Amino acid sequence: MKQTLSLILLCALLLSLFSACASGTGGSEETAPGVSGGASSSVTPADGSGAEAEEQIRQYPYYDGRDFEGKDFHFINAPRLYWDMFTSMTADEMNGEVINDAVFERNSRICGKLNCSLSEEGFPISSGEFWDELTPLMLAGDPKYDIVCLPFRYTAASVTSGYILNLDELASIRLDENYWNQTILDATSLNHRHYIASSPAHFMSVDGMWCLYFNQVILNNLGLAFPYDLVREGKWTLDQLETYIQASMNLGGDTVFAPPYEGRAQWNPTGSSVYGFTSYSSVFQKLLYGMKAHMIDKNDEDQMEFAASNEHFITCCTKLAEFFSVPGQYLDANDDDGYSYNLNIFPSSRAAFLGGELKDAQVFREMEDEFGVLPLPKYDESQDQYFTTLDFQMMTFSIPYTQPAPEDAALLLDALSFETNENILDLFLGNRIEQKGLRNADSIEMLHIIYEGLGIDLGEAFDLFGTVATDIKHNIPQGITEFASLIERNKKPIVKQMNKLQENFR
Repeated sequence: MKQTLSLILLCALLLSLFSACASGTGGSEETAPGVSGGASSSVTPADGSGAEAEEQIRQYPYYDGRDFEGKDFHFINAPRLYWDMFTSMTADEMNGEVINDAVFERNSRICGKLNCSLSEEGFPISSGEFWDELTPLMLAGDPKYDIVCLPFRYTAASVTSGYILNLDELASIRLDENYWNQTILDATSLNHRHYIASSPAHFMSVDGMWCLYFNQVILNNLGLAFPYDLVREGKWTLDQLETYIQASMNLGGDTVFAPPYEGRAQWNPTGSSVYGFTSYSSVFQKLLYGMKAHMIDKNDEDQMEFAASNEHFITCCTKLAEFFSVPGQYLDANDDDGYSYNLNIFPSSRAAFLGGELKDAQVFREMEDEFGVLPLPKYDESQDQYFTTLDFQMMTFSIPYTQPAPEDAALLLDALSFETNENILDLFLGNRIEQKGLRNADSIEMLHIIYEGLGIDLGEAFDLFGTVATDIKHNIPQGITEFASLIERNKKPIVKQMNKLQENFR
């Protein structure tokens, strides 16, 4: 991944963003004009006249001699603006919105070089419509889709069923290059075989990365230094986070406040209490990954090993339970019916910290207080780097076995990944939260640190832990610490499922 931007470049980036960005992004979870429930969206290649001058961009070096003879590459994808994320691979036209226009110019440049066009159809993931669309086509050998933007959750089933190709066998996709996310490649391979790959060319892999937000005004009023230097010095740990949270919480005589009940704290929207930290149950699996507490690890032969029963994983779960079950330190809030929602509680300055995804900052545009962003904490200072992760519904890239010209599809994905990493990623990181909070070079620097540690636990990615992972996430805010016995009771069927999957990566 790229090295941290210099302060001069950061300032230039921010100035350009403030002058150029259109306000707001909006969008619904399931539908949007152009890409929704099977409606197509496409971009026709330009002749290059709208692209930036070549000396101002870094151009993909492997175009020479490749001509796709006007072919349209059709993607299956999530709907546009799914979960308020930028999910599109295409842009219909230039419209003045910074990222839309950057995608349009990227695609025009690539399609002009390769003599092709791009189109996509989007289907909801969580409701199963995506899988319901893809499966019958794969069973029938129908080549409708040239490239599959595949959620992690469907990887195991796709490999087992033979729906997608081994990317290592395609010479045109250069997986060892830094524009492909190496942490995710390492995490999701088995037997040294890669069927999926991730890059910033699908912005869901950036919008969906987990981080911590903090209220700068609350910390400033308490005389607490912003934790940026702790991050730089490698000292941003769970213990440091707890110290900040303990100093920030203030129940303020809120009589309705009570310890968590069935995983939820009691919440008074008109009260005066300030909580140390708010999020929802998914944050605990993300914090575990940040502390290198994995449900599944791999050995030197790139084979899965059950890791949830080891001492480090149990210790990390126990520390989280002891920490997040303390009244006032954590508010579990994911009732998106209005006031009892963490994305309302944090912007209203009722919590000092929030655990969430990068895309959540879109909600904070009207927030009065300034905020900053931080990586997930390490377990301790000896940990080699900061790590963050994605939800198991985030998109990756794969090529279906029905693709008649897989090397062409591989080259297209490689070019999209290179061009995005080199020419759009910095713009995207700044643009997503440029209006309220990341007006400073510190937070932009933090975003690069976060992105450089982006990966995913195989137990989460391939959905191998099922109800056990859910039980762990529900037990932590209630202070239930019998993790060893819970995991041991469920270990045997998980290992059996792991071994069965392992056999299909051969």
